[in-house]
Amino acid sequence: MSKIAIIGCGAWGTCFAKICADAGNEVLVWTREKDIAEEINSNHTNHAYLKSVLLPEEIRATQNPKDISWGEIVVSALPCQSLRSALPAFAPVLESLDAPVVSLSKGMEKGSGKLPTQVIEECLRVPSDRVFALGGPNLAALLAKEEPAAAQVAGTNKRAADLAKTFSNPYYFVSDSSDPIGLQVWGALKNVAAIACGMAAGAGCGQNTAAVLISAALSEIEALSLKLGGRAETMEGAAGVGDLVCTASSRLSRNFSLGYRLGLGINVEEAAKGVKGVTEGKDTIDSALALSEKYDSPMPLAEALKEAMEGKSDFAALFSKVAGETA
Repeated sequence: MSKIAIIGCGAWGTCFAKICADAGNEVLVWTREKDIAEEINSNHTNHAYLKSVLLPEEIRATQNPKDISWGEIVVSALPCQSLRSALPAFAPVLESLDAPVVSLSKGMEKGSGKLPTQVIEECLRVPSDRVFALGGPNLAALLAKEEPAAAQVAGTNKRAADLAKTFSNPYYFVSDSSDPIGLQVWGALKNVAAIACGMAAGAGCGQNTAAVLISAALSEIEALSLKLGGRAETMEGAAGVGDLVCTASSRLSRNFSLGYRLGLGINVEEAAKGVKGVTEGKDTIDSALALSEKYDSPMPLAEALKEAMEGKSDFAALFSKVAGETA
């Protein structure tokens, strides 16, 4: 049994707290919202994010950042674009500890193009060998119902294997990886692909069309991942093609849902308002294209999607450009 402190309890943070508790661990979640903390402690639910799911009694909630020092393992479940503003409050607590920090965030920071673990290292003032990333086809709504799934936790030392064992339970299978860069690149860019596939569905297209888009995404994500220092084998795992296919084909995906609304002809601002939660792909695409140019790694799907999101083209034009590159 381990003591796991989780920063953030939106849908994924709350679901991961349940996963950890079901693996036999004690869990403390931090939230800035008083009502949610009180609901978790009193009723063992978080209706705002996981509706009627009953949470294990081993999960407690706090609003005090200092309480995170209780954790033997610290998990960051914040959206990628919130890391820079939220994490410094926890730095005084964590920089003096030896606890590993595991990122659940998926995306790239706006402006810098940095991966979540890189932002975490800076904000918490901890060395890179203490920071890990977890990724995989992990839709919170399905995991909360204990549907079987898998994930990978990646880091630069052997602690990743211990973390994988700590997080694993009868319905959640976690393996270790030594490729945090590749895992995070896939986790970020699969959301861009999911918007494109959702757009296809909104435009009335089926699996033939989606398959072409996923094929294009596979090619360009893999190429950029390798140029950034990721490893080829990551593509073959749960955090690579597994996460891509899951997110790009499910209406439970926020990014797919955003794309679906775009495909109906709704502009990106209004489309985003109709999706509950953060649509990471929308915030990642500019960083991805900047890296694409910097490392001379073409991303025709992302480029075409950017034009469509800006209202410069429709889905037919997007698909024509992508199909022309992949045919």
